[in-house]
Amino acid sequence: MTKDTSRDGRDQFPHHRGIDGGMQMRSGVAVVKRIADETGVSPMELPQLNETVDPDALDALHDSVRGSNRGAGAVVTFSYANRRVRITADGRVTTSSPDEPPATDDWPHVSDVDVARENDAAVRIVSAVAAHTDHDRTYVRSAIADTIDLDAVVRLNERRRNGTPRSGATVAFSTLGYDVVVRPDGTIAAGSTLRRLKRVGGNVLVVGAVPDDLVDVASTRLLGNCGRDRCRLFALLDRDIDAVCTRLSPGDASTAHVVDYAATARSAASAQPGVDTETMPSIVSEPDDIDALEEAIDSTLRTITAAETESSPATTRLCVDSLRPIIEDRDIEVAERFLESVCGSVKAVSALGHYVLPIERSSDAVRRLEALFDATVELRVGEFGAEQRWHLHESDYTTDWFALRDSR
Repeated sequence: MTKDTSRDGRDQFPHHRGIDGGMQMRSGVAVVKRIADETGVSPMELPQLNETVDPDALDALHDSVRGSNRGAGAVVTFSYANRRVRITADGRVTTSSPDEPPATDDWPHVSDVDVARENDAAVRIVSAVAAHTDHDRTYVRSAIADTIDLDAVVRLNERRRNGTPRSGATVAFSTLGYDVVVRPDGTIAAGSTLRRLKRVGGNVLVVGAVPDDLVDVASTRLLGNCGRDRCRLFALLDRDIDAVCTRLSPGDASTAHVVDYAATARSAASAQPGVDTETMPSIVSEPDDIDALEEAIDSTLRTITAAETESSPATTRLCVDSLRPIIEDRDIEVAERFLESVCGSVKAVSALGHYVLPIERSSDAVRRLEALFDATVELRVGEFGAEQRWHLHESDYTTDWFALRDSR
């Protein structure tokens, strides 16, 4: 491969000095090196990356996140050297078959936004986000700038200086509570990040020093509408089994699965004469230590999702209620390791998990743990009753306070 040392195709092989002053490998270099290592082909024999994307823009897009106050940044996917390449915001490169679906298919909740009348690519992106929010373009542009380098997104797929078009890349990022996909042909799609979590799966921390009945309402919403074909797993650490029956209809409760860490379910059932055992959930495990609890959640998640179809995304819902015993009885490092494992298990089966920690978000424990989650739901009793607000960590976005209602 002949090196293109013109301005739009600068030598893509050397390292460069990053924001922190250290030497970093450029994103384009990492891509070429990864494919060369996988295929056993010399990097010089691979096609020029500059024919696919602007290497400088690719590097700027990811370098802008490192060492800055930006959010999670962008995920970039494109086809190169008969491979599909995916680069996450932190610069991690993965490759797969060229038949692997692009980033748009990872986000089935997004839909095309009609901004075709705009000529400037940056303006189209800003307009697409503004169309989904109540904010004006100036505010939206500033919010996007806090997430990604918008100029780099635009330059990534621009024609080369000699006028030759590039095949281009798909860029996906989140801002202001919405997921945005910019395709190589300039079309843009957008959709709610909250909807993505419910459809594709993820992990949500529920916090707030509020009464249990308000936690029940928030949990019910996250468990999904009754009557739908969902698999629900409860890991009860300090709640009785009646919490399951409170949040689900009798039919859904009877098909729910329970991992009872504190063995509260047996005492709760025996303490209630006349309980209809046909509507009681199934206790699948009663672990007596953290490691066994972690393993029981993982194995049960895999078992109950094994029969699910691809047409029913995120049908499995996990509720861990609550994390308080782990936080109070163990070191915070133990809680971190436990949550890292369980959150990974949830994502592995594309489920939606929520974890109750009924303490204020300002507490040290929440500040230490919430980075492990995709979002935090904060509950409070406000002037007008029970309220909630969502903190979306990927785009560093917080909603306004809004009413907490039972959506069953």
